[in-house]
Amino acid sequence: MKIDIWSDVICPFCYIGKRKLEIALEQTGIAAEIHWHSFELNPSAPESYGIPLQDVMSRMYGLSPNRALGILHHEEQEAARVGLDFQWEKAKPGNTFNVHRLIHLASSKGIGTQAKEYFLHAYFTLGLEIGNPEVLRQLATEIGLARDDIEAVLGSNQFSDEVRADEKLAASKGIHGVPYFIINDQTEISGAREISDFVKALIEQNNRLVSTEENSLTCNDGFCQVVKK
Repeated sequence: MKIDIWSDVICPFCYIGKRKLEIALEQTGIAAEIHWHSFELNPSAPESYGIPLQDVMSRMYGLSPNRALGILHHEEQEAARVGLDFQWEKAKPGNTFNVHRLIHLASSKGIGTQAKEYFLHAYFTLGLEIGNPEVLRQLATEIGLARDDIEAVLGSNQFSDEVRADEKLAASKGIHGVPYFIINDQTEISGAREISDFVKALIEQNNRLVSTEENSLTCNDGFCQVVKK
């Protein structure tokens, strides 16, 4: 089963949605091939804002400090429900373009999902400065990427086209927010829905796959029919 996911590493519900999907996959026993797609919530963000996340939210979305704080507490609670530790007080948001390029590099080496998890954890739980190139170098090395490959990406435009292609594809599909999941090019889930919603979608798609495999199309003497195996 193929699952395409658009997300950003500074989006709390992207992390929560990822974990809910993983729990649903474990509950159903369904194996899936995950394809990570880039989506920047703020492409014009600086490497570092230099101010707390609460203040960044207030500036970006025109929220009062209390409203921003309320949203962060809600996100913290939702994260805890699926076993995630959202340390928003320590979070240091920044530009995520380079993170997305490194995730594309990791995907090309077969460790895209591991890299995605590592960067999410680094930002949300460890409070590392996700837009800082030196921090990214260290994290990418810890993931297992070769230093030469990391430098080749951060010192050039490598994988920039892939990031932009992901974002262009998202726009063509009408995706304006993340996380966004597309299962087998058919079932779409927007947002970090309940685990039961993911389970239902996975089972429905799995049943379609099984149904397709159990049937075959035969043609004889100018007549075609679907025959049960």
